[in-house]
Amino acid sequence: MNRHERILQTGFTNGTREQRISESTPPKEHRGWRCFAAIPWGLLSVVLLVGCHTPKVSHEAKMGPVYDRPFPLGQVTDAHWETMQTNAEAADFIFYDHEFVGQTADLTPLGRKHLLSVALRLEHVPFPVVVEESPRGENPQLDEARRQTIVNQLVQLGLNREMVEARVVVAPAFTEGLSAIEGEAAYYSTLLDSQYGTGFRGMNRGFSGWRR
Repeated sequence: MNRHERILQTGFTNGTREQRISESTPPKEHRGWRCFAAIPWGLLSVVLLVGCHTPKVSHEAKMGPVYDRPFPLGQVTDAHWETMQTNAEAADFIFYDHEFVGQTADLTPLGRKHLLSVALRLEHVPFPVVVEESPRGENPQLDEARRQTIVNQLVQLGLNREMVEARVVVAPAFTEGLSAIEGEAAYYSTLLDSQYGTGFRGMNRGFSGWRR
């Protein structure tokens, strides 16, 4: 075999071997896409493994510290409503000046009816029985006479005198009364509301302010 034939045979053999290598090895761009496609599957497996081992958090821990939690629904406003209700119940045990006949210690029919209600409830509540004091305390003798009237009549209805003596007091009313002008404005406001509903409420307030 001469030199020229050996060169041709060697080139053919090398070409065949390189061709086989190129066929068995994918191009570089193909290998890059395969690596890139494998990344999401790897991340997914990591997420699944981490999620399986995440510690469970209790409901109490999620709520945060006790001092920083919101109040239960209604707790804040209920305290105000209960206070208002308690004050209203205490006001049921006040004998006002208009429940006595003129400047005497005698109860009116409405006052006697009120006395029966107080006698039924007095042993079941902690409130005092208040006889409204005369304006600016100008008539203490009348105030004491009215107090003794209430005490004696409660005792006649079967209540213990010692308990009644301790519970019946002379004091200003819990709520201030209305003047004649304020009473007139309140009367017309109530009258219009009862006849026409609340449509004239804004107008009523305007009239009330004008009357004052």
